[in-house]
Amino acid sequence: MLTIDVCLKGLDNSKDIKQEFLEEVKNQHNYGGISAITIYGITKNPKDGNYMIVIEYAKQGSLRKLLDSKYGELDWTSK
Repeated sequence: MLTIDVCLKGLDNSKDIKQEFLEEVKNQHNYGGISAITIYGITKNPKDGNYMIVIEYAKQGSLRKLLDSKYGELDWTSK
């Protein structure tokens, strides 16, 4: 069985989320590039009704943290 580490990114005040946002998440899921964090889907927090995006777990942390720590090692294309 394949195990994948994921991260849940909560969207505050998202109970009444717009359909166009859901379409954007769907498009990113279907057509996201190899240099982007993978979006696996969305779910709803049963406690407060807000949406959460299910995304690939990034071992390096946030993009900002990665760029801050590796900026000198990356070529312009990678940045």
